[in-house]
Amino acid sequence: MKLFKVFTLTKYILFGFVLLTLFHFESLSIGPVKVSHLWKGSLLMFLVFSLLRGNAKTVFIYKPLFIISFLQIINLEFINNTLNAMISFGTLLIIPLIGVYVLKYSIPELKNALLFFVSFFILAFVPYELGLLDSIETGYNLEQYGSDISGAIGPFQTVHSASMALGGSFLVVLYFILDKAFNRLYLSMLLILCFYFLFSTYVRTGMAMATVGSMPIVYYFGKKELSTRIRLIFIGGLVTFMVSTWVLSNEILLNRITGKTQRGEELDSVETMGSGRGSLWQYAIEVYLESNVVEQLIGLGPSETLIRMSGKAHHKVFPHNGFLQILLGNGLIGLISLVYYMRKIYGIRRKTLKEHFVLINGMLFAYFTMTLFQNHELLYFHILMMISIAMFVQKSFIIKK
Repeated sequence: MKLFKVFTLTKYILFGFVLLTLFHFESLSIGPVKVSHLWKGSLLMFLVFSLLRGNAKTVFIYKPLFIISFLQIINLEFINNTLNAMISFGTLLIIPLIGVYVLKYSIPELKNALLFFVSFFILAFVPYELGLLDSIETGYNLEQYGSDISGAIGPFQTVHSASMALGGSFLVVLYFILDKAFNRLYLSMLLILCFYFLFSTYVRTGMAMATVGSMPIVYYFGKKELSTRIRLIFIGGLVTFMVSTWVLSNEILLNRITGKTQRGEELDSVETMGSGRGSLWQYAIEVYLESNVVEQLIGLGPSETLIRMSGKAHHKVFPHNGFLQILLGNGLIGLISLVYYMRKIYGIRRKTLKEHFVLINGMLFAYFTMTLFQNHELLYFHILMMISIAMFVQKSFIIKK
């Protein structure tokens, strides 16, 4: 048994190093092809072949995501930039295929996979924090908040990918601690590191995801037996200590969280709210209303969206709101599909035991928050949410059966 555990741990460590290598170099190119396109293309082919072999179970709740994927090749993008449309189609198709694929695994395998991915997303920051590796991409620029440093990004390609992966990881680790799963000391270490790296990114989306997603988890466990409430009080005290130590003593971080820049307060007007999201949301609605009926139904695609947004904002930028972005890029059909997908996730509560919907509910809260302020298609967060869905739906099914 000990030999088997050592072998399993070694396998996970080796896989983690492979992922770290791919993540670290994915923004680079081999000839005309980016490393990220290579490994994601390989993953896509593997998932497609797995589905064709019949190894995967039912499509389950992921039909709306398949619709969103196929919308990439029927909107204006396919006419204006066919190659980019096909890349977008393949990239988005990976997400529902992963959701279907993980349904084939057993509950213990899914539980271990969930722990592995949150461990990787958190621990991957350690070599960069220790100075053993330098991030290829640049973190969040903090000049407007009075600092010449940039936020932590670790091995990720974008600051928001790093932040949102950490936000989702925080929820999983919090749930595992309260559910008394795995080693308590290891999970506590992960929670502390995740908190530290999350705030070190200086990106508010991941912080908001962790905060909002924690609410249904804390609410559920706060009503359980005394031992769980004591554990919750301990975690609350730990988080309070970390906030007072790392957050309240960091003026730049406080300025970032409150939106206090050298040019003024973000809350001074609707347009400046959320790093200028207020004006971007207004421009996005104007672009949509000015489009013709066909464009409003099937969307403009990313390239045309950027062009028309630049006519309003005077530079190429997306709305920084997943609902508005999918409305512009994939039309009303895409928006309805996205909302329906969230509704189907929430509908899982009727098919699972109450205790098995807790983490799914927290992830759904975080997913809505992520979509509200960024986008809906971050692969890393979807991996965590889909493994959680597969694990708890199967668990409830087995118990009820």
